[in-house]
Amino acid sequence: MPRVSTSDQLARLLALPAWVADNPGVSIEAAAEHFGVSPAVLERDINTLWVSGLPGGLHGDLVDFDASDFDAGRLRLAEPLGLDRPVRLTRQEAISLLMALKVLADLLADDGASAPVLVSTQQALADLLTADTSVDTADTQAEPSAGLVSERSAAAGRTAEVLGAVRSALRNKRRLHVTYVSATDTPSERDIDPITLESDGLHMTLVAWCLSTRAERSFRLDRIESIQVLDVPAVRHRTSRRKNQPESDRPTGERPRATLTLRPSGRWLTEQIPCVSREEGADGRLRAVVEGRDRAWLIGLVLSAGYHLIAVEPAHLAQDAAAAAKRALTSYDADTE
Repeated sequence: MPRVSTSDQLARLLALPAWVADNPGVSIEAAAEHFGVSPAVLERDINTLWVSGLPGGLHGDLVDFDASDFDAGRLRLAEPLGLDRPVRLTRQEAISLLMALKVLADLLADDGASAPVLVSTQQALADLLTADTSVDTADTQAEPSAGLVSERSAAAGRTAEVLGAVRSALRNKRRLHVTYVSATDTPSERDIDPITLESDGLHMTLVAWCLSTRAERSFRLDRIESIQVLDVPAVRHRTSRRKNQPESDRPTGERPRATLTLRPSGRWLTEQIPCVSREEGADGRLRAVVEGRDRAWLIGLVLSAGYHLIAVEPAHLAQDAAAAAKRALTSYDADTE
C-alpha cells in the first residue's frame, strides 16, 4: 500500500491546530473530510501532534488536545503552543505569489469567471504586504529588484497580448502573422492558420498550420515576439494529426507516457511536472506516471532526472536517452578538439 506523502503530512500537521482552533469541538469525521484524508489518518496526525512540542517534553511543553473530547470523537485544543496561528508567508514568498497571480490575471483578463477572483486575491495579498509587519520583514534584502519585477511584468503583459490575439483568431477564424523565436533562439516570421490552443500545465502552446513549411506546427506563446491578426480567413487544411503529425500535437490521453521510479531525492522532479499519477512506497521511492508532449520531451525528462532515476518504463526510452546523451558527448568532444 502506498505510503502517505511526508510533505503532505507535514503541511497537514502545521495546518491542523490552527483549523481546530477556528472550529473548536469539530468532529473527527468533519476534520478528516476537510483535509481530504480518512478519520484513521487524522487520528494518527493528532497522536503525532500530542507528542510534538518544545524541548523537555514535560507538561506544558507539548501540543495538547482535550482528551475527553477526543474520546467522544471531537477535537478541541487545550495547549496549542502557538500553532493555533496560521503559518505566515515570508515576505519573499508573498511577493513571489503576488507576481504569479499578476501573470495569471493578465493571461485570464477576459475570463469572466476567473478574473474577479484573481484580482481580489491580488488585492488581499498586496494589502497584507503593505499593512502586516508580521510578514517576515527580515527577507527584504531578498526581494526581487525593481528591474526584475518590471521585466517579469513586461513579459506577462506580452504573453497576455499574444493570448488575446490567439483567442481572437480562433474565435473569428482568422490567419495570424507571428514573429517566433525557436528553442535554439532562431527568429522567424510566419503566416499561420490557428487550429487549437493547448497547455501541458507549464506552457500554453498554439497548434497551427504553418504556410511556410506547409505542415502543422506547435508555437509556445511565450516565444512569440510579435503577433498580428490578419484580415484573411484561416483555411482548414486537410491533414491527419493522429498519423502524420508529431506526438506533441495529439490530444491528451493519446500522448506517450513513461513510468519513472525515483529515489526519495527525486521528489522535486515530480513536483515540477504534471503527473498522471504518483505513488510513494514504504522505502520512500516514488513511482510516477508522466504524459509527455512528445517522445523527445520524455527523453529530455529522463536525462534531467539523472542520479535520482532508478528505472524507467518502457525500457527503450532509457536506451534512447542514453543514446542521446552519448551523441551529445560526442558532439561536445568534437567541438573541443
